[in-house]
Amino acid sequence: MQKNLVLAVVLSSLVYIGWYSFMEKKLQPRKDQAARQQTAAPGTPSAAAAPSASPAQAPAALPVSAELKKETVSIKAGKAEYVFYSGAAAMKSAVYQGPVAPVELIPGQETGFFASSLPGVFRLRSRTADSLEFEASPRPGLLLTKKFIFSPDNSLNSVSVTASNNSSQAQLLPAWELSLGPGLGTVKSEEKENPKLWKAVYTYREEGRKHPTLKDLKDLKDDPAKADWVWAGLENRYFLAAVTGDGLSGVRPLRRETLVKDEKAPLLALSVPAAELKAGEKRAWETRFYIGPKDYARLQALGHGLDRSVDFGFFAPLAKLANSSIVYFYKLTGNYGAAIIILSVIIQIILTPLSFKSFKAMAVMKKIQPEMQAIQKKYKEDPKRMNAEVMDLYKRHGTNPLGGCLPMLLQIPVFFALFTALRESWALHGAPFVFWIKDLSAKDPFYVLPIVMGGIMFLQQHLSPQTSDPSQAAMMKWMPVIFTFMFLTFPSGLVLYWLVNSTWGFAQTMYLQKTSA
Repeated sequence: MQKNLVLAVVLSSLVYIGWYSFMEKKLQPRKDQAARQQTAAPGTPSAAAAPSASPAQAPAALPVSAELKKETVSIKAGKAEYVFYSGAAAMKSAVYQGPVAPVELIPGQETGFFASSLPGVFRLRSRTADSLEFEASPRPGLLLTKKFIFSPDNSLNSVSVTASNNSSQAQLLPAWELSLGPGLGTVKSEEKENPKLWKAVYTYREEGRKHPTLKDLKDLKDDPAKADWVWAGLENRYFLAAVTGDGLSGVRPLRRETLVKDEKAPLLALSVPAAELKAGEKRAWETRFYIGPKDYARLQALGHGLDRSVDFGFFAPLAKLANSSIVYFYKLTGNYGAAIIILSVIIQIILTPLSFKSFKAMAVMKKIQPEMQAIQKKYKEDPKRMNAEVMDLYKRHGTNPLGGCLPMLLQIPVFFALFTALRESWALHGAPFVFWIKDLSAKDPFYVLPIVMGGIMFLQQHLSPQTSDPSQAAMMKWMPVIFTFMFLTFPSGLVLYWLVNSTWGFAQTMYLQKTSA
């Protein structure tokens, strides 16, 4: 029983870690809309907005033509600098000043974020310290404006589109789209993995739930977004680009797919129905948007359920608690590595009584192995009697076959929670520890921590009471090797936790060896 339990724990760890490390890419949606977008004839936005388009079939925003790329305008806000194509009123570049290096959040500049299929060629109308306003007049009497207002602290910004009919006759504004994407940029260390992590997601209000429900955004035909959506956007491991549903009544997000540097990338589109403007009428569509890091505490403060974009995994409550604890200890020490060490030691202190009990249980199990083997041999033809005799043996010696595994079982959820918290934590990105560890969210560049960790695990395993089962003993012997290779590419913050955990266990085992001698 103990053998099967240990095997199950190890295998579940491998599956869980493998899933988060290598299987994060979701199944791609159907490609009919992506193919339609890629095969559309290139041209200016005016060519894309046909008056015959129906409300449900707004034309997709096309790549920005060379003509519209001639003039650019930039604006700085907080830690970010944004560059726009004036002719398309689309965001060409968004560079965020991260703790390690500047990060370009727009990987594909052919389309540009917030490109639209509105008719006409835009020009810069006005500019202030925190805003840009563009206007276009595709035909006499029809004036279109796109205005961006940026927050000074990189929180929620706003974008508005206004259509004004300045003529004496009614005018039709065809259905159009406002797009976000394709794809989303990231830090240099994640660029290779980034295309596998791109996702188009949205949240909506679900009855009986306090917080918005997060869901992958599928093809409109297969799974249309809920009408009461809260926010929708693109995300990767560390960054989020999202728009809120405020001021967009009747407009639902949908997903398209295109290519960025030969990689499939999702594109979020807001499809706006056609509108008939009476003489002198003005109509506006406005929404707020966020482009920046997935800093859990900050996203919580911004509201709208944006913090749902941070994936804390299956053990989310524990992971959130771990994340909050690390941030708290960081405020006390000023070093995230020290914060991880403190949290690790506290966890081990809490588990110490169980560890003592586990060690004693394993020692007793080793002592009664000869008697157990004798019982198994004597009653091998009578399983029922054999089980009864074995249970009686356990009772006489006051032990439990699961006693040695209980601390391990309790640590598995903690380990999984820390694994996801440390892997997804923006706070650890670029956070130095000591000497060669310059970034706790990245792997140890010289593999010192995982190798030392593996060595300590091996010594601890050598000192621990050994089982008489050859297959289980062999598996336990190889566990330090398996864990060392698994941890080679893991964030050094996570390896640091397991190193402290192993060191504590090794010291504890030595102490118990001396006191029980």
